[in-house]
Amino acid sequence: MDMSVVLLVMDAKFFSWEQDAYDNFGKKVQRLKHKLDGFDDESLIELLDNYPRKWLQCFTMGYNPEDHSEWTGVHIANSSGAEIMEAVSKGRFWVNVINIDKADKKFADIISQIYSDIGKRSPHLTDIKPDYNALIISSPGIQVYYHLDAEANMLWHLRGKKQIWVYPNSEKFAPQHELEKVVAQEKDEELPFKKSFDDSSKTFILEEGDVLTWPIHSPHRVENLTVNVSLASSYSSKDNRILNAVHCANYFILKKLGYKNRSTKHDSLTGYIKAYAYLIMNKLKLFKRKNRTANYVTNLKLDHENEKGMSVLTEKTLPVFAND
Repeated sequence: MDMSVVLLVMDAKFFSWEQDAYDNFGKKVQRLKHKLDGFDDESLIELLDNYPRKWLQCFTMGYNPEDHSEWTGVHIANSSGAEIMEAVSKGRFWVNVINIDKADKKFADIISQIYSDIGKRSPHLTDIKPDYNALIISSPGIQVYYHLDAEANMLWHLRGKKQIWVYPNSEKFAPQHELEKVVAQEKDEELPFKKSFDDSSKTFILEEGDVLTWPIHSPHRVENLTVNVSLASSYSSKDNRILNAVHCANYFILKKLGYKNRSTKHDSLTGYIKAYAYLIMNKLKLFKRKNRTANYVTNLKLDHENEKGMSVLTEKTLPVFAND
């Protein structure tokens, strides 16, 4: 199937929102609508067969949303598109087709259109730019643990049903010391979670055609009801870039100087000074970051012939996607 026919007609309108949606974009949790389609198994198999294996991630996980320890990498590089789709239907996998806009021009055009439209009609998002884009293919019953993303992001749901909880971006749900580590890329995105947090969440059942957006650094978690396909897209704006630079300055500079009460205010002279001090020092490569890919060492392998969709290897090694 020709993906260019399925996915993209350049003068197509992929979404049509009221101005209120643009005014609140990135300020409030919003469920909106889109018109993207063409994500059947045949199209996905074609995409996966030709996709760079270094940009094809796979993880499995446990059942307890309060226990993140079972989030584990899975070798996927030697599996074909059809084998991946079969294993996903049997097992508990989160297949992350990262850098989709870099690998496929059709997706690059879609994402360009999305951000062009949002940027024109959301004046509070100065100099908005797409950051990280991934097509996510995932199994029925899987979960994505409670976490937050360093950049502002949104989810374009393309196929299946999933439940998602979005929580306030406040100290109770995203403690500053944890948030700083995530933004500084010193740890993965997962945060400590208590099931009681759900009482304060906004909860949605997403179906094909839904777009979910939320304020930057809002924690969220996911549970699939069926096989799911979504487009996860992160973005930055001038305001968000300054905010994240302030968090990095707090973590790399002020924390190490012994400051316990580190202000996160970024729309002030002090905030700008902190942000630009960090940006200059970071450009000079004065900060050393941890290598987080070592955590992805695994002895699990995607196996479409196994009833659970995976098998166990004799030794643990780093998957191809963790070497990039």
